[in-house]
Amino acid sequence: MLLPSKSPTPRVFVQVGATRDGLDPYLDAARQRGMRALLIETPAYLRWRQQLGRRPFDEELPVAHPARADEVLQALESHGHSAGTALVLAGFERYVSSAFTLAALLGPRARGHQVDGAFRPVDKWGQRDALTRKRPEVLQPRYARFTLGAPEAAEALSRVGFPQVIKPSNGGGGLGVFLVEDASQRDQALTRLGALANYDGSPFTRVLIEEFIDGREHSLQGLAWEGRAYLLTTCEKFITHEVTPDTGLRGFREAGHLATHGAQAAPALRALAQACLDATGYRQGPFHVDIIQNARGAFFVEMGFRLSGGGLVALVEKTTGMKWADMVFEACLGERAPELAPVREGPGACVGQVTCTSEDELRAGERLLSQGVRGEVRRIPPPAPSSPAADEETLASDKLRHVGFTGRITVYGRTLDSVRHALAGCISARLGA
Repeated sequence: MLLPSKSPTPRVFVQVGATRDGLDPYLDAARQRGMRALLIETPAYLRWRQQLGRRPFDEELPVAHPARADEVLQALESHGHSAGTALVLAGFERYVSSAFTLAALLGPRARGHQVDGAFRPVDKWGQRDALTRKRPEVLQPRYARFTLGAPEAAEALSRVGFPQVIKPSNGGGGLGVFLVEDASQRDQALTRLGALANYDGSPFTRVLIEEFIDGREHSLQGLAWEGRAYLLTTCEKFITHEVTPDTGLRGFREAGHLATHGAQAAPALRALAQACLDATGYRQGPFHVDIIQNARGAFFVEMGFRLSGGGLVALVEKTTGMKWADMVFEACLGERAPELAPVREGPGACVGQVTCTSEDELRAGERLLSQGVRGEVRRIPPPAPSSPAADEETLASDKLRHVGFTGRITVYGRTLDSVRHALAGCISARLGA
């Protein structure tokens, strides 16, 4: 991440990877500052994004492999943008590492002051190792790690009992995550994972096997500033299980979130967020942390060095009034230190949202509103037309995880219990209620 240049060259914001939830908060933040906004994505996804009717950036540069920072740099140089780049941020999980590497590569050329240029984000595998080494007091599931097909795989498989969770180390959005009960299901999951591709079509190789922790899932949305963790919100998750038709394997999907102001987080959660920054060396920029809470405490699941997806940027603003993306620009461009808004009281103290998969769920939300519940129902346009055959391989994982939604229900309330009850009633069939 880079501070702005004092040169008269027009400042350029580069976003590596498009968001998948239909929101473009960094685009808004850039335009408010008169910055030229560039989006880097695969040619296939740029075509798909246009079909979906997303707002255009000032320029959208197709790059075959956005996860490779050298290819992104070459594209910027060929279009004459490298010298004017003032800020680089990732818009999607797959391209976080590339964005940080690119920011470091552009530092001298952009004639700006590089913030934390030595930082490199670590994937789920690296996050677990970092916490184990540097903050061992943080609770984690038992885990093992290996590379698919490597000799150490067999030994690693014996270290974690059942039930267990299989996941790719650099996946995102629940892609390739399976809950398995025995060795047979585990073998099926590993075979399935080997056949899946990441969002840019790249194969998965590094794998984590984790102890299944039963409890309520949460996430923390925050901003790192000079190594200090500022929590904007804490979110309780609605998690649904889905079954893969051809294998019967169970996976996970985040169906929704219940948000409260970060200032109301328990001291243990604030300490956990700070421990994650300390262990990974992350000092500046957006982050989120996923956890599972039960009677034993809060267990670390994973961390992201970016804004959350799934519509959470909008949920943060609805809950707190704070514009997360704008705060990221303020911090990374050296405009000002983070300032957290005061906690709201009354019927908007807690805000929840669920993403719907059927018209019946949307109608249930509309019935809530007709009964006097404060909220809103927003329909999502139907999926875009079929993409060209040549794009199908690159878009396969996107179509697996990011289509099939009909809309989103948002509910405002005084307590988490009231909001949870209202939204759970709308998606009860998926929750098994």
